[in-house]
Amino acid sequence: MRPTNELILEQDPTVLELQHGLARAGDLSWMLWPQQLPIYEAIRKLPHSVDEYVVLCSRQFGKSHMGVLLAVEDATRYRDRCILIIGPDTKQTKDIVNPRMRRIQRLLPEGMLVQSKSENKWILYHDYDTLGRKQSDFSEIVIGGMNENSSSQRGKTVQTIYVEEVVEASPEEYLESLRSDLGPALTLSRNGKVIFLTTLPKTPDHPFITDTLAGARLNNALAIFTIDQNTALSPHQKEACIRRCGGVDTDDYKREYLCQVIRDSSVVVVPSYDENLHVREFTIPVFTHWHVMVDWGGVKDYTVGLLYTYDFLRNKLLIKSEFLFKENTSTKTIWPRVQSWRETFLVPIDRVWADAPGQTLVDLAEITKEAVSLPNNKEDWQASINHLNVLFASNTIEIHPTCVFTRESLRSGTFNKQRTDFERTKALGHCDAIATLMYASRNFVKESPYPQSTANSEAFFVRPVDSDDISIDGASLGRGFGAYR
Repeated sequence: MRPTNELILEQDPTVLELQHGLARAGDLSWMLWPQQLPIYEAIRKLPHSVDEYVVLCSRQFGKSHMGVLLAVEDATRYRDRCILIIGPDTKQTKDIVNPRMRRIQRLLPEGMLVQSKSENKWILYHDYDTLGRKQSDFSEIVIGGMNENSSSQRGKTVQTIYVEEVVEASPEEYLESLRSDLGPALTLSRNGKVIFLTTLPKTPDHPFITDTLAGARLNNALAIFTIDQNTALSPHQKEACIRRCGGVDTDDYKREYLCQVIRDSSVVVVPSYDENLHVREFTIPVFTHWHVMVDWGGVKDYTVGLLYTYDFLRNKLLIKSEFLFKENTSTKTIWPRVQSWRETFLVPIDRVWADAPGQTLVDLAEITKEAVSLPNNKEDWQASINHLNVLFASNTIEIHPTCVFTRESLRSGTFNKQRTDFERTKALGHCDAIATLMYASRNFVKESPYPQSTANSEAFFVRPVDSDDISIDGASLGRGFGAYR
C-alpha cells in the first residue's frame, strides 16, 4: 500500500476506506517511502522530556514532504492547536510546503484539510462533512519564516514547530526567531516540541551548529541520516550527487550528503581536537598524581570541574571525569562532587585548583579544610589557547568518553567575531569546559610519581636485554621495577 515514488490516489474502495480511517486517526505513515520511516519512527517515539530534536538529513531524502506530513498528523492528533512550519523566509517556506500539502490533501477524506484564504494557513477539521462545513472543532497549520514574527499569526496554543531548513537563515534572524518567537510560543503547550529537519548551514559558526546542534548532542536528541541510508537513490543517482559536489572529499559533499560539520580553524577554538584520536578509554598508571581543576561560574556562567592526571611513562595528560553545574549553584552543592571522585575512583587528590573569586577561595578553605589554589599561568589567554592546541596537535591529551560536555565544547566552541573572547551559547555557556581544560593543561605535576629508588635506577629507563619484562600500560619496565608494582 505504501507508494514507492509519488503519492497516488487509491482507486480500490476497500483500500481507500482503510487509508481514510488511518488518516482520521492521525496516522499518515502509509504515505512515506521506506527510507523515511526510520526518521518518522524516531520522531514519533520521542519521550515527553525531549522538547528539541534535531534531524540532520542529506539532500534528496524527502525530509520536506515528511515534515509537512508530520504537521498534518499533529493537527489531527491535537485538537484546537496550532502547528508551525518554519523556514528561513516565509515566501520560500510557502513554496516548499503548499505543493506538498496539496498532494497530501488529495489522499485525505474530502473536507478534512482545507487551505484558508491566507496562503500561510491550512485548516484541519476534526468534525466536518464533505464540504467542510462543520468548523466548530479544528486545528491550524501555519507557515512562516524566520524573517518575521511567525508565531504572532497563531490563534491557538502552539503544539509543535517544524523547522524546515536553516541553511539560508542568517545567524541573527535564526537566534531572534528561536529566542523571541518560537521558543516562547511553546510556553503553554503540553509536551510541545521543536523538530529540526535540515541540512547543515555553510557557516561553521552559525548558532544552529554552535548552540542548537551542540545541545542536541548533549541531550541525546540528535539523529543523522546520510546519503548512504537513502535506499530510494539508484547507484547512478548517487554518483550524480557526488559528481555535482566535486567528489567525495569536498566540503560540499561532506556537509550536504554526509551531514558532517566542517570545522573552520579560524573560528573554532580548538581546531586540533580530533574526536577519533583524542577520545578513548585509558588505563590509569600505577603511580600518578591526581588533580582537580574547577572553573567557578558564579552567577553568570557554568561551573565545570575536571579530574585529571599525568601519565609519566607515555607523556599524556589524562582527563578522567567531569562535572557541570549551572549558574547560581552554591559552593556547598559543588564541593561534594570533588569529594565523590575520591570515593568513586579511590584516588588521593594531591591538588585542587579553582579559577574563582578570592572570597570563594576563602569560603572553600573554611568548608573543605584543605588548600584550594588559583591556577598558575592564566594571565595570557591567547597563549593558553595556543598551548592547548599544541597539546592536541602533538597527541598528548586523552579524554575519557564519559566527559561528554568537555568533548562537545572542544568540538563546537568558537570565538566571538572579534576573536577577543569565547562565543557564549546556551548549550556550551562561555566555553567554560575549554577554559577549565586550558588551566588544567598548565597546572599539574610533571615530575616522576614513581618511587625515587626506581626512578633513579637504570632498569627504569633502559630495558635490560636479558630480563623478564614487566609492563604497565604497554611500557616495558624491566625486572628491576617489579618490586615497586
